[in-house]
Amino acid sequence: MAVAVGLFGRGVLIGGGWRGWMILTVFFVESSVLGAVMAGSFGQLICRIAIVRLDRRPLGVVRAVARALLVSLALPALIIGADRRGLQDLAAGTVVVNRR
Repeated sequence: MAVAVGLFGRGVLIGGGWRGWMILTVFFVESSVLGAVMAGSFGQLICRIAIVRLDRRPLGVVRAVARALLVSLALPALIIGADRRGLQDLAAGTVVVNRR
């Protein structure tokens, strides 16, 4: 939120129109870029958790963007499978693990 306010002003908190979408847009871009490059969003990096593919290979841009898009929809994060993976992880073939 702080990044969106810094980039687009306080209107993102109270405004309508395109500014109302900027917090979500900044989250999507941050999650996609950091997911592809650092295997986790800013919050996940702080909490020392990572997103990895099930075969332990690097996440890659396509999976990072797909996963971030699904997380941005909010609903997939609420749907959890038997192995405690969210719908976004099931669709992207990823899992969240602890960093060493």
